[in-house]
Amino acid sequence: MSAAPTDLRRYLAALVSLTLIQVISTMVFNQASVLAPAAAAEFGVAAADVAYYVSIVYLAAMISTVGGGTITRRLGPIRFIQTGLTIAALGSFVFATGGLAMAALSAFIVGLGSGPLTIASSHILARVSPPRLANVTFSLKQSGVPLGFAICGAVLPTLALDFGWRWAAVSVGVLSIAAAIAIQPLRALYDDERSGGSARLPTLAEIFEPLQLAWRDPILRPMCFIGMLFSATQAIVVNFTVVYAVDGLQMSYVLAGALLSAATLAGAFGRIFWGALADLLRKPSAVLAGIGAIIAMAATVMSFSTPAWPTTAVYIVCTILGGTAVGWNGVFIAESASRAPPGRAAEFTGATQLFVFCGALLSPLLFRTVLAITGVYEAGYLLLAAGVATASFFLGRAALRRS
Repeated sequence: MSAAPTDLRRYLAALVSLTLIQVISTMVFNQASVLAPAAAAEFGVAAADVAYYVSIVYLAAMISTVGGGTITRRLGPIRFIQTGLTIAALGSFVFATGGLAMAALSAFIVGLGSGPLTIASSHILARVSPPRLANVTFSLKQSGVPLGFAICGAVLPTLALDFGWRWAAVSVGVLSIAAAIAIQPLRALYDDERSGGSARLPTLAEIFEPLQLAWRDPILRPMCFIGMLFSATQAIVVNFTVVYAVDGLQMSYVLAGALLSAATLAGAFGRIFWGALADLLRKPSAVLAGIGAIIAMAATVMSFSTPAWPTTAVYIVCTILGGTAVGWNGVFIAESASRAPPGRAAEFTGATQLFVFCGALLSPLLFRTVLAITGVYEAGYLLLAAGVATASFFLGRAALRRS
């Protein structure tokens, strides 16, 4: 963790503002998955084909993450966040124009804008957070992700039914632009350590050095793999819950959106709970391994769900899955930042985020492929459960060796 924590005002301002930014950026990132049942017929595709959109988003996010730590130090984290929000908003407007080609372009633009946000915000939090509260601080900020998912699930289906899915997408883009403008005063607080320099793009050496250092770390190496599998499961939960509920469990569109909201709200509370537990136990790697065990069990149970199940039972399983598969990220990012050399939290976070985005990139494609081959959603959930259980075992073993 870099430098000592600064005053309470800077800490609280960073925590509140970055959490709200996370909520809005998540809405931009996830809008297509929630709007898929409303827009699919116009595109002439199945709602489950949103998997391809999601994968393009994550591919672009991976590209924009490369060297993001270096760019953060040169531009300043707030300026980098403003740039990302503006680009992501453009992607929303492109999505609203309709058509498959524009949807693919939209996915790429949204991903380019969304990728740098976690890196830049981690750079700020690593500077201003008290070390004893690192995990819960990062978890509180990351709770904006499931809150954004929950708002998408609760609001966008209603907007799509009342005004059309295009206007729902436009409204998300406008919100992102408004956020970029609103955080301008924060530049005076957090962009005061810009390194400057004429070169704006990082060199290959600057890109690969954090990856090499992270890979040599005995804890970060298994964490990279578990982050990849956790993010794969999270991507399925947030991008396929609505589609699965409508197509597989025969729920109404609005009720399916509410199911996503329940799962992701549980994820918001889960992020705070797991962060507090990691700070209390001082064993974040062990906490992550425990989260993985619960994810594996919940995904296994989810694979046996049918339309005959009581709605309450589906909500319970989705809530448990959301509280873990959507609740892990804050502890993961805090541990990545804490193991970085002083002043380089953004670069180490960016290195581990490459693996996180890789999992989220591949899992929708694999899930969609398994669905196409088997014709059922259950096989995809079982495969995820097996992968997470395996990675959690190896991380838990590494954590025990270090304790």
